[in-house]
Amino acid sequence: MRKSYPSAISREQFEIIRPLLESARRKTCPRRVDLYEVFCAVLYLLRSGCQGRMLPDGFPKWRPVHAYFAIWSEPREGGSLLEQALKNQVGAARQRLERNACSTVVIVDAQSVKNTDTAVQKGYDAGKKVSGIERHIAVDTQGLPYARAVSTAEVTDRKGGLQAAASLQAWARAGATRAVRQRL
Repeated sequence: MRKSYPSAISREQFEIIRPLLESARRKTCPRRVDLYEVFCAVLYLLRSGCQGRMLPDGFPKWRPVHAYFAIWSEPREGGSLLEQALKNQVGAARQRLERNACSTVVIVDAQSVKNTDTAVQKGYDAGKKVSGIERHIAVDTQGLPYARAVSTAEVTDRKGGLQAAASLQAWARAGATRAVRQRL
């Protein structure tokens, strides 16, 4: 039994997205690791920002965690499996709040982040006096994420917002409701 971390989800929450994550791998031989534990390890890595080889005891070894993360992150039509799982969870959370699963309004914001001197992609945001990258995120009125984009810091907030909107439009083409499509 491993220690409980704030990044982990419950098994009931995981059962909702299990079929989606299992669809990424052909069933040629039985799994040697618990998919729930692998997913919790991926969430731990994403939340803490630690290196894969520094996973705490109780999680599966780093190699299968990395292998599953690579499979789940592969770009597909409608986004990677992790993005699709996130969108399913966002829709379910909105329905629990007695709202439509697809939002008709999104809010776009940006954050400039310092980057290392050796980084390949880097720019300078003169307004914020930051050399690095800029993260753009689109959220609904409840604060639930809808789209994100990463660019160099010299990209204006407007252009970065359009990049995030482009990924939002790709998601809408992949199966969002007609009302959202009309507003985009």
